[in-house]
Amino acid sequence: MPRLMSSLRTALGAGVLLLALGSAGLAVRAFQAKQRAAVEARIAARQEPVLTPAPGPAPRGLPVVAPAGVEQGGVPRGHVDGVALRALLIRRQFEDLTLAVEQLQWGMESNPQDEHWMTDGIQALGNGAPDSAELLDAWVEASPRSFAPYLARGTHWVNVGYLRRGTRFVAATAEEELAGMRKAFERAVPDLTRAWALHPKAVAAARPLIHVANALGDHENRERVFARAAEQCPSCADVRSVYLHGLTPRWGGSYEEMDAFAEAQSRAHPELGFLRGFADWDRAHDPRVEDDNDRALVLLAQALSAGDYWEFRLARAKRLRGTGALDAALVESNRAVALRPARADVYFERARILASSQKWGPAGEDLLHGLRLEETDANGRSLRPGVVKGLVYAAYEQHGAGHREEALRLLELAGELAPGDPEVARWRTRVVTAPSQEQAKEEQAGMPEDFRAVQQRDYALARERRFAEILPLWDAFLARNPEHGLAYLERSGTHYHLRNLEAALSDLKKACDLGINEGCARARQLEQARTTIR
Repeated sequence: MPRLMSSLRTALGAGVLLLALGSAGLAVRAFQAKQRAAVEARIAARQEPVLTPAPGPAPRGLPVVAPAGVEQGGVPRGHVDGVALRALLIRRQFEDLTLAVEQLQWGMESNPQDEHWMTDGIQALGNGAPDSAELLDAWVEASPRSFAPYLARGTHWVNVGYLRRGTRFVAATAEEELAGMRKAFERAVPDLTRAWALHPKAVAAARPLIHVANALGDHENRERVFARAAEQCPSCADVRSVYLHGLTPRWGGSYEEMDAFAEAQSRAHPELGFLRGFADWDRAHDPRVEDDNDRALVLLAQALSAGDYWEFRLARAKRLRGTGALDAALVESNRAVALRPARADVYFERARILASSQKWGPAGEDLLHGLRLEETDANGRSLRPGVVKGLVYAAYEQHGAGHREEALRLLELAGELAPGDPEVARWRTRVVTAPSQEQAKEEQAGMPEDFRAVQQRDYALARERRFAEILPLWDAFLARNPEHGLAYLERSGTHYHLRNLEAALSDLKKACDLGINEGCARARQLEQARTTIR
């Protein structure tokens, strides 16, 4: 009997141990699943657009803001209009888009100083926004013999790769993030290679290929890509800048290598003298200098002594903002915008400086422009909530001071940045329905001609649910002003309340087509609601 009891205790002990091990295994698997879910959510959040902007008008002719040339002080006058290029893509005007990109390429070949037209234009087209993937596929199908759509689509997938990876050091980056990056790069490289094969002088393909090589630690391929680009364009600055980024210590290079490369390039092409400043620019970003603004500013001053380059100015603006020297920071950011006006980065930084100075209107305008270029940008994501609140606060102050039109302008800008925000909508209603001298004049005249007057009459009638009386007001106004996007947005609400969903959706799409972000957002919501009901 004692021996039997001992055997039972041994068996029970083993069973308890097995149960404990099984429970521990379940707990580990549950923890791992939770971690994977957190990583996947992080990846998805980075790729989610901060804002899906309206397309805006399509350009007429070459999408360049001003003619090529250089102003006094060496600031390029001309720059590509990335928003206009994206408008062609979103509108599926693929023939015009192909011609526009090919013209930008021809311009660069005749004048390598215009390289940034191609660099920034392709970045705007391939900015990594999720809604661009299907559009770029359709463009490739429409123009399979041109290098342009392959270059844009390849750049898109490189940007998607970096969005999936995030900006942390490798040790702090999850394997799922690195795997997602590699998968995106696998889609990018064939397109970029094909673009370069179709047009051997399309050195804009080299920049994303070098980015891929740096991220994968493939130094041999990086050297091969750069050598080919340098042969095709001996004085191109952008491709040399991105190559220098890959020579920084964080990517396995050294400051000695950076200095040697910059010196050799500057001797061959004196206009590339600014490359000598890259080593000091990178030193200013060293984690050991993170909390030492004085040291960083000295290093950036040394970088700028080599040449007035936009990235140096941008870094200096950030550092000055960090010290609270907002006026000086604004001067630097203005210079960065002047040097590279088609880059989203410069607008986000200037928006941050303006927001810190509580200059909410200009901050909102810069933020909106930046998001039209880079709608998934982390800077735009972090900036938007504060800027929208600041715009509402500024509108409240303007309204209190009797500046109704300025208050509404600020609220409309807030609505563009945050379509459907209930606080923005409440304040807009409050300001619109407040009595004004303009309203009295229009009512005496018997025919409201001004948009604000019609809008105010609309809101007053809507409170009494007299929607049938509102519709003729907007019909008459739009007959006189057929390109007024906000009027279509307002009339859509009247159609909605009259249960004419088709007319409401048509007006929302027209508002979106005329560049009103809120029209686009509401159109998507209405279409989703109709699909759900069906």
